Amino acid sequence: MLAWIIFAAYLIAVAIIGYYGAKRTKTIADFVAASGQLGFWTYSLLMIGSVFSGMTLIGVAGLAFTTGWANMWERIIGPAFAIAFGTILIGNKLYKVKTNGILTIQDYLAFRYNDPKLMRIIAGGISALTCYIYLIGQYTAVGVASYIILGIPYWLGATIAAVIVVSYVMSGGMFSTAWTTFLQSLLMILGIYLTVPLIIMGVGGFEQMNIALSNMPQLQNETRGVAPNYMFAEYLSKPFAPANVPLAGWVYNITLFFITVPLGLMVAPHIVNNMLTFKDRSYMRWSPLVMYVIGVSIILLTALAGMAARVAWAQGTLNIPELDLGVTKVTWSDMAYPTAAQKFLPEWLFLLLLPTILAGVMSTTDRLILTAANNISYDILKNATGREISDKRFKILNAILVAFIGFSSLLLALTPQQMLAWIIWSGLGLMANCFFFPIFLGLYWSRMTRNAARLSMILGLVVTLICFAIYGKTITVSGIPIYAAFPGFVASFLTAVIVSLIERKD
Repeated sequence: MLAWIIFAAYLIAVAIIGYYGAKRTKTIADFVAASGQLGFWTYSLLMIGSVFSGMTLIGVAGLAFTTGWANMWERIIGPAFAIAFGTILIGNKLYKVKTNGILTIQDYLAFRYNDPKLMRIIAGGISALTCYIYLIGQYTAVGVASYIILGIPYWLGATIAAVIVVSYVMSGGMFSTAWTTFLQSLLMILGIYLTVPLIIMGVGGFEQMNIALSNMPQLQNETRGVAPNYMFAEYLSKPFAPANVPLAGWVYNITLFFITVPLGLMVAPHIVNNMLTFKDRSYMRWSPLVMYVIGVSIILLTALAGMAARVAWAQGTLNIPELDLGVTKVTWSDMAYPTAAQKFLPEWLFLLLLPTILAGVMSTTDRLILTAANNISYDILKNATGREISDKRFKILNAILVAFIGFSSLLLALTPQQMLAWIIWSGLGLMANCFFFPIFLGLYWSRMTRNAARLSMILGLVVTLICFAIYGKTITVSGIPIYAAFPGFVASFLTAVIVSLIERKD
């Protein structure tokens, strides 16, 4: 009963804030970018909430359960790095051109490359696709959390989250999204800070946890009867594995966690669009530091929860369930954080975990849905086609698109991939390979041309999709595994540079 009371209180708070955001939304600029009027903390927490999501609370803990310290790069050079340095390197530049009526990244690309139609269609279409893929993983996280904490079916938890977030995004656009994310980010931060230290104490504290991780091969063999090298056991206490090891190897770390994750997030359409919402350029002084410090602490703590769960499992004190959905199963590592919390936390604090995870999920989900809807309504239907759409009709059109995107992606999430992190990484791979060079070189290299930007996006998308289709997650080159999105990154870079140089010579 207490769990449902906390759950209901959270939903009511979000609904109230969303309602006031809807009242504040009057124009298209309000709906798309809050008219560039967000304050320091609203902007900073919007950025944090937009990247630290269900992937962080479920996926990062699941990854740490699997690989331990071997993917430390993902925590230091990852989401926190992306939003902090993205604000410095991209947000700072975009602020200078906001006066040209730029509300979205497609506005900027159309302005920079003097291509108000085709560039918007290409960039808007790719942006909607990548946001859609990224969105699917968010529902998986809340479905898992609801199953563990409330005991309700996976599909019901995911559906409740979808109904709530679609409702307030439909009505209030960016103001509702930003204001609800402010609350949700605070809840997420508070929940992680309170719960993870107690989970670590449940396995004997930080030092004992690390000793157990270093002894994992023998420990899990004796207690669980699995092979000493089962699930990266010999690398859990190391900063990375040898180059020939997938996922935990240092080459895989570079191609996935040094390139795909931070650069994909840095230019993710919903993140770059956030950079067009803050009010004062003076925020550049301290907001990147605030975002990085809070962000790194969030992701490190969540990873530690996953490592503690691995130790408890190996010691035989924690059994992590596998969520059977009939046609597929949610891998047990994704259940690490909520299951460890249920084991080691007092009941009242364990119940706080549901709004914590819901907050993480919704603070990203709402931004993704809004971005994908705006890509179609604002960037393509209104601007690329040149149609005149009144503020009232635009709001109705976007409400229809928000509902379609929110609920159709929910249907796909009802049969999730076996490890949540993989679907998020695939979305980030597409974002990095389609947008990084058109945006970054467009801001910092005057020789970057329109055709180079177009082809860079298209080839980045095509090569990445082909590699995923043929190789899945991993490509092996001379016995060394690399993340399958890396060839698309190389193709996008070479296309951008070579085509620009050829056209400039002509």
